[in-house]
Amino acid sequence: MGGFRRFVLFVFSLAGIACLLALALPWFGLFPDEIALLEEQGAYIGAVEVCLGMTAAWLVFGLGRSLFSRRDNAITVMDIDGGNITVTRSAVASQASHIVEALGLGVAKDVDVSASKRGPVHVVVKVTPYESIDVTSEAPVLHEALVTGLTAMCGERLGAIDVEFLEPQQASSLVVPAEEDAETSDEGEDPAPAEGGDAGPAPDDTGDITIRMSGERGE
Repeated sequence: MGGFRRFVLFVFSLAGIACLLALALPWFGLFPDEIALLEEQGAYIGAVEVCLGMTAAWLVFGLGRSLFSRRDNAITVMDIDGGNITVTRSAVASQASHIVEALGLGVAKDVDVSASKRGPVHVVVKVTPYESIDVTSEAPVLHEALVTGLTAMCGERLGAIDVEFLEPQQASSLVVPAEEDAETSDEGEDPAPAEGGDAGPAPDDTGDITIRMSGERGE
């Protein structure tokens, strides 16, 4: 947001807050004496009317924008010979979904593609795995595949790619099996006791790897 738009937003928001306070305080019976004194001043009445007009104009503008404005579906990815090369947001989302499904991890539940007029393209991919997966090993592979595939479409305009794993279609165990030590592979052979006393059982340094999946939102 540019400096001028930020300033306009600040002024109109401040006018709306002032108008709301001027009308709400008498309604709730707060500071009646002070409000009565201010209402005798013509400057106060004029200021309230100006704030009310600004608030009404801002609300009408916001309503019209919500009803009639359309989201630009095209993203300019390259300028060449005085022209523009564009791709649609739906094409980027479709490519991201195809990459997810091609890896066989799951399906793309939702893909959101956002980009300003000349800013980077931000992609958020929500993946529903077929079953519980080791995110620490599978996520980097998926992210690299998305970066490679979407760079071919968006070029240098590709920005951040966020991947969110939702609840899997089928839960499965993610316990990592303990690997047998090569030094104790011979059956019946006990390890030599440590100096200064009998050695107790070797500590178990393995455990369960728990992957916390996030549930689907808004459903």
